[in-house]
Amino acid sequence: MTESTFKEFFRKAEESLAYHVEGSILDFTEDLCRVMAEKDVSRAELARRIGTSPAYVTKILRGTSNFTLSSMVRVAMALGCDLRIHLSPRGSMTHWKDDLPPLAVSEATANAGAVVRAAAGVCLIEAA
Repeated sequence: MTESTFKEFFRKAEESLAYHVEGSILDFTEDLCRVMAEKDVSRAELARRIGTSPAYVTKILRGTSNFTLSSMVRVAMALGCDLRIHLSPRGSMTHWKDDLPPLAVSEATANAGAVVRAAAGVCLIEAA
């Protein structure tokens, strides 16, 4: 295959629905793998949390499961996350930035220097 033939083949592929669907699947599964690693959640644990088999989680991670928005939200919620989807101009690069809610100091433990992340349910203790 010559270079010009390959470029034409790739250009046509980029115009197809299947190309963009696979790109979206790849984006979701890469993000899912990243969050699972960050939170140290195994496939078996994720399966338990969403009430399915580890084999189904493997299908999701391989991108071979035709998941719905409902199943994507269920997976996100099981990992303590929200699913965010947006439309962007074709060819643009998207850079996500997640801002956590501001820290709040618990009145009951203010003297001990305990800082509680209000909405996330994470407790960080600082020495006074």
